[in-house]
Amino acid sequence: MFLLFSSAICADENDDIVNGCNFSNAEFGTVAIQICIKDNQAARAAVSQYPEEVKGIVARCVRGRELGWSMVKLCIDKDIEAEAALANYATEHDSQMKDCEMEFGGRGAARIKACVDQAIETARSPRN
Repeated sequence: MFLLFSSAICADENDDIVNGCNFSNAEFGTVAIQICIKDNQAARAAVSQYPEEVKGIVARCVRGRELGWSMVKLCIDKDIEAEAALANYATEHDSQMKDCEMEFGGRGAARIKACVDQAIETARSPRN
């Protein structure tokens, strides 16, 4: 029973990939469509291989899969990278991090990092 359900989901996801690639690449021809399909299938397979420690990131990014699995994978990779960078920020940036987390917390670590980086840059800029 689980295999049938699992196969049905995979078939639906493949249909979504094929339909999305056909729609977004129709003007570029069959080769572009096939590349899109192959890339999205590879990205979807890669997404399923992320470790349990990042399941929250994966779940958030998968919600945007209508943009394609390549974008989902990019979202995950950027958030993982941003979380590592945020963990290395000095305590002197705690207030910027808290402000940015309050404003952009639901949008992922990459968006929070961009906010903190902008706040740090603004603080460093000479005031007119």
